[in-house]
Amino acid sequence: MVDISGFVNKTLEAINNPPVVAQPRPYLGMSKIGHECNRYLWYSFRWCYSETLSRRQMRLFARGHREEDIVIEELQRIGVEVYGQQDGGELAFGHAKFHCDGKCKGVLEAPKTEHLFECKTMNDKAFKAIKKEGLKKSKPVYYAQCQIYMKKLKLTRALFVSVNKNDDDIYIERVKLDPGFANDLERKAEYVVLQSEPPPKEFAPSWYQCKWCSAQMICHYEASVEQNCRTCEFVDLHNEGVWKCSKLKKILSTERQRIGCDEYSVLPCLKP
Repeated sequence: MVDISGFVNKTLEAINNPPVVAQPRPYLGMSKIGHECNRYLWYSFRWCYSETLSRRQMRLFARGHREEDIVIEELQRIGVEVYGQQDGGELAFGHAKFHCDGKCKGVLEAPKTEHLFECKTMNDKAFKAIKKEGLKKSKPVYYAQCQIYMKKLKLTRALFVSVNKNDDDIYIERVKLDPGFANDLERKAEYVVLQSEPPPKEFAPSWYQCKWCSAQMICHYEASVEQNCRTCEFVDLHNEGVWKCSKLKKILSTERQRIGCDEYSVLPCLKP
């Protein structure tokens, strides 16, 4: 028999607990604008649900951030200058925002061209797919992210770097701006933000992405939404990312939106 007396199950359990309830972003993030479901994007923007992340997921996210620094060191070692980390912008009347991993110059294939820099970590399966099929086909959400970032930052090329989490292999692709597609994405962001109720349902609950969607129970099974100002019928959107309460006649800070008030009344379209 294997001696398991040395196993530290209590320590491991303590490390993995408690899970983290992630507060939703105060804006529509452009890292997800390529998602196929506008309805999901609207539920997310309107804070209809909260996501609970395991400590393992938090470690994965942290690793992705650390890997970015390692990739930048590798690029700088070969003469590629990386700068402008977290540069960004806004669109959709200030209700959609983005922050890029950076910009770069000195890419060996086009040294004088300023590139968007985006870095992602992937598991072995996803990494092999992107090497075989390219970014646009294998990771359309990442491709869309690069496109809208390039458009808003007035760039025509992106340097997309992927790192295999299994063996630290690296894949690099230069992505060309598709102006028409990028314009469509900007219009999509405006559409999602301006809707007073969820966009039409396009997918059945059996669709593979619906099975993993955080809004699945709300969308398909009429579960209750979370109570906050964004799901209240008295909230109005204004330019420059401003939210106002038509009942209290007040501009609502992000923190006030999260808390809500006693005058809360759920949007009729969100009632179970």
